Amino acid sequence: MTPALPVIARVIIGGIFLIAGLAKIADPIRFFSTLLHFRLFSDAVLPFLAVYLPWLEFLLGLSLLTGILHRTSALMLTFLNVLFAAAILSVVMRGIEVDCGCFGLLADMLQLPDTADMTAVARDLLFAFMCFYIYRARSTRYSLEEYLKKKKESYPLGPKT
Repeated sequence: MTPALPVIARVIIGGIFLIAGLAKIADPIRFFSTLLHFRLFSDAVLPFLAVYLPWLEFLLGLSLLTGILHRTSALMLTFLNVLFAAAILSVVMRGIEVDCGCFGLLADMLQLPDTADMTAVARDLLFAFMCFYIYRARSTRYSLEEYLKKKKESYPLGPKT
C-alpha cells in the first residue's frame, strides 16, 4: 500500500462531503423538496433530515480533511453512502425522475449532472468503497491526530522521575 494513498482518499472524500454538505446547508428548502420527491420518509422525519443530514456530511468531511476521528468518520460515511445508493436505487426502480440532491445549488451553478440514476448509485458505491478503504488503512499520516500524538509524546504529562 502506498503511504500517500489513504491521505489522497481522505482529501478527495473529505472535500466532496464538505462541499456537498455546505451546498445543502445553504438551501435546506431545496434539499427538503428533493427528499420529499424521493417518497421514502414520513413527513415528520423530512425536516429533521433536510436540516441535519447536510451538517453531518459537512462535519464528517471536515473530520476526514483534518484527520481528527477520521476513521470513525470514514466508517460513518461508508454506511451513509450505502444508504444513499439504496435510496437512489429505489427511486430508479420505481421510475421516479428526480434530482438526487447530492450537490444542491452547486450542481446548478457548475452545471453538474445531479440526477438520481444508476450513475449516481455507482458513484455512491465508489465513495463507500473509498471510505471503507480509509477506515481499513488505519493511516494517521498528515492528520491532526498524528500531530497531537507526537506533541503528547514530546511533552509527557506528570512528574519526571
